[in-house]
Amino acid sequence: MLSLIEQIKRGKLWQYFGGVHPQQNKSQSTSLAISAAPIPDHLIIPVKQHIGVAGQLLVAVGDRVLKGQALTSSNSLMSVPVHAPTSGVIEEVALFPSTQPSAAPELAIKLVADHLDDAIAPLPALDYLQLTTAQLQQHISAAGVAGMGGAGFPTAVKLDAKQTINFLIINAAECEPYITSDDILMREHAMEIIEGIKILKHMIKPAITIIGIEDNKPEAAQALNDAINTVSDATDIIVQTVPTKYPNGGEKQLIKLLTGKEIVKGQLPTQSGIVMQNVGTVYAIQQAVIDRQPLISRIVTLTGKAFPQPRNVRALIGTQIGDLMQQYHSNGHAAAIIYGGPMMGFTLPHGQFSLTKTGNCILLPEQGEIPQLREADACIRCGECAEVCPVDLLPQQLHWYSKSGDVKKLTEYNLMDCIECGACSFVCPSQIPLVHQYRIAKVEVREHAAEQAAAAVAKDRFEKRNARLAIEKQQRELKQQEAAKKRRETATATTGIDPVQAALERINKAKQAEQQAGKEPTAAISDAIARAKAKKVAMQQGEPDNTDVIAQRKARKAAALARKQQADADDDAKPAASTQKPAVAAAIARAKAKQAAIARAKAKQAATVVAVPEAKTDTESTAIAQPMDAKKAAIAAAIARAKAKQAAAQQSTSDTSTAESGASPQPVDAKKAAVAAAIARAKAKQAAAQQGASDKSTAESGASPQPVDAKKAAIAAAIARAKAKKAAQASTSATAKVNITAQPEIVTVQHAVAKNETSVDDKKAAIAAAIAKAKAKKLAQFGDK
Repeated sequence: MLSLIEQIKRGKLWQYFGGVHPQQNKSQSTSLAISAAPIPDHLIIPVKQHIGVAGQLLVAVGDRVLKGQALTSSNSLMSVPVHAPTSGVIEEVALFPSTQPSAAPELAIKLVADHLDDAIAPLPALDYLQLTTAQLQQHISAAGVAGMGGAGFPTAVKLDAKQTINFLIINAAECEPYITSDDILMREHAMEIIEGIKILKHMIKPAITIIGIEDNKPEAAQALNDAINTVSDATDIIVQTVPTKYPNGGEKQLIKLLTGKEIVKGQLPTQSGIVMQNVGTVYAIQQAVIDRQPLISRIVTLTGKAFPQPRNVRALIGTQIGDLMQQYHSNGHAAAIIYGGPMMGFTLPHGQFSLTKTGNCILLPEQGEIPQLREADACIRCGECAEVCPVDLLPQQLHWYSKSGDVKKLTEYNLMDCIECGACSFVCPSQIPLVHQYRIAKVEVREHAAEQAAAAVAKDRFEKRNARLAIEKQQRELKQQEAAKKRRETATATTGIDPVQAALERINKAKQAEQQAGKEPTAAISDAIARAKAKKVAMQQGEPDNTDVIAQRKARKAAALARKQQADADDDAKPAASTQKPAVAAAIARAKAKQAAIARAKAKQAATVVAVPEAKTDTESTAIAQPMDAKKAAIAAAIARAKAKQAAAQQSTSDTSTAESGASPQPVDAKKAAVAAAIARAKAKQAAAQQGASDKSTAESGASPQPVDAKKAAIAAAIARAKAKKAAQASTSATAKVNITAQPEIVTVQHAVAKNETSVDDKKAAIAAAIAKAKAKKLAQFGDK
């Protein structure tokens, strides 16, 4: 450590990364001495002008206050009070626009000045050498002293004797262009500044004190050196001049420049044994301890070409910017109103904003004096902003993430380390207002951090509540178990029976009774279960279900209805033959017979649907038969053959001569032969009906009937035989397809059934063909008569 101090005393300097060299423009405002600004008609005094907590109001509307009277209280070192800058009456306590880039409303006190400037009774100077650090901290805080270099951090908080301080650094760099308030203060009040440094040395006892000042302020540096040589016990105070570069006045940058130490992220300078105070703050400390004056005014630079004569004035805290512009004759040609310097300052929309403890400059440039804000161009990714950043950040990345509002990325890229020096905006060729974007983004990051902290607190509270409830539940369960155990022991001792064991036995008996009752169902339930099981087994084995049975019943009913209609027709024909002419009676009989045949054909078609799906006409006989179980097919075929045989027998009672035909029919399936025969009979009867109608008309007119050609009848019979043969062939092909797709065991059964029934089917087909030929022959004979 001694070697480092020796290096500092010899004037060694270190360098930091980045920085720019803007035009200074300082000489305009240093030609005149400090003057006191006139007392305005009213003051707007913000309640909170520092980093920390606002104090509690001590005044109300209508109160008359004196100069130096406290308007708010201070209950901690982080709560800095404000005082009345002059005497007057409190007119209003309300929200006013804050002198911040956001202009967010904040609580302020409106004081109407009476221009008497009556002050509170003067207090004697403090002998700070006889006071402890804690006592001096209280006096400094009660005087409302806060950092006057720009941040506004409560001064008393930094002056804690509990930490070992090696370096006390006085920031007199004042690197911002145009601003000369610190320069002129050091020129005119160097003795007071050195006296304030001695107070700080008494409080924190540093190893060495360094006043860092840029080499563009030779008059101020000389004034400080003269004061050091005049005052005793100031030999360990060093005035160190540094090369002019922006931002030399940054806290971390000046520490690096003078001591070579780097303050890492999240670390305070006091943790590295360093305390830094602005030269204006040191002067305010001297005023609070020696002169016993609270911080009610400050030196502010009024500069820019819009002022006829730039200068530094001592203005009261709370003075309106517009009042200062009017008092010092602004020409009204200002291109903007900038609160602060051109690098870190911000533009005000009008002059109705108040001067605060951290305000050190009001800049009114004319058109073209400084680069004017314009519509920003797109970022060209030149990287110049990263080269000049004194904090070694990546301004380009921060620009993109601030535009997108990505709070997570902004935190990862250390946005909160930005000192808002404006070097990146100064060199940006696209004129992007980077600092303005960063200020807005910082608000979002702080809000997000506050939300996260609140969520963490809520989560912790929720988890603690759940843990407490779990403990309470466990305690209740233990109490209940103990109480139940006591009741059980008492009941056992009283009755000699364990109530828990007795209850368990009752439950077991009830369960056994229920199980026994469930094992003895009624006889009806047993029968229903047996029938359901039998039906399920039958369906699995291929037995016909209820659908087939219902269809068979409908077929039998239709056949019975056809027979009844035939019988009624025969009964009606007998009396008609005795009363009417023979030809008319024959025609009526033929018509009724046709109706009966049609009914029988419909009944047979319904029966065939039950057995195997068939085509409606001869030309549609190529339909593929549905696969079915062998037993079902045999039963359905047998039923259909029986029905066809019965119908043929009824028809053959009146046509016994049909046996004369000796043609050998083609073997066909019984069902298809029956259908074909029925169709042939229907067509023959239809022809007979047409002939009968013709005979009737002939009989009524007295003309002789036309003979029927026998060849037509023979042709009809031949057509019937051909259709029967075709149907048999189609049935054979369909059966073959069924046999191919069926399982092997089903195919074996089908072949067996077909072999046993071949002779029967041949006889049935022969009989059907003979009947068709007989009917045709009969019709021909009837026509000849």
